[in-house]
This record gives sequence, structure tokens and C-alpha cells, in this order.
Amino acid sequence: MTEMERQFRRIADDAWSKGDYSVLDETLADEYVSTHYQLEQSFRGIDEYRALIESYREAMPDLTVHIDELVVAGDCVTCRYRVTGTHEGTLRVRGMEIPPTGKSVETPGISIVRFDGDRCTEEYNSPHALGMMEQLGVIPGRADEMGEASA
Repeated sequence: MTEMERQFRRIADDAWSKGDYSVLDETLADEYVSTHYQLEQSFRGIDEYRALIESYREAMPDLTVHIDELVVAGDCVTCRYRVTGTHEGTLRVRGMEIPPTGKSVETPGISIVRFDGDRCTEEYNSPHALGMMEQLGVIPGRADEMGEASA
């Protein structure tokens, strides 16, 4: 396992899945920037990224990141992942506050992380936020729309 892969897995396993935020100080560069395309947001620095993780873990205390595929090439790690969790707290996304639904979610995503040495400097992340909103019942899902169209 390369050092970049080890550091990436520490962020997924320790910070995201277990809520151990101390790992962020050891893995992220001070100038770290994480851009999330479906959320149309960027998180700059360790504190903003920590707040992002905290907000999701408050909404889904059992949140777990499952790494399905990980590829190391040059100074980047590319990961195909799934996030699972149960919506038990208020989810704050793009200015919305979604009260707990008690529903379980499983959504995929793809992340590309660039490293400088053993520190992550930037991330481009594309979580399937729309799918998560459908599973929570916040927006109609494709199955709902298909049922309406065939009725």
C-alpha cells in the first residue's frame, strides 16, 4: 500500500466513518481545498472540511464510507466509494435543514485527491447527493416519477 493510499484510507475510515477528526491534522495540508460538485461548494482548510464531516455525522451517526475501488496514479488517488447511514439528526445541505427521517441511505460517489508528499492538497468529489435526497424522500425519486407516468 502506498503512503497516499494509506492517508486516503485514514480520512475515509477514521474521520468520516469513526468521527476521529485528529487524523485530518495529520493528513491534510493547511491549504487543502475540497470541491464537491453536486453540492456546488468548496471547503477550504482543515476546519471547514472538519465541519463538513461533523455535519454529516451529526445527521447520520452511523455514517460509513465503503471504498469500492481505489487507484493511485502519479500524485493522485482516485476512489469509487459508497456512503451508508441512517438519517437520525438534522441534515444541513446547501442552506437546507432536513429533519430526521429515520431512513437509511446508500449513495455512491467518486473522489480524486491530489497529494504533495504525504499530505492531501486538493480534492474533487462528486457524491450522488441527488440520490441521497431521493432516498430520504426530500425530492421525488425516479421510481416515483415512473409510477406516475405509467398510471
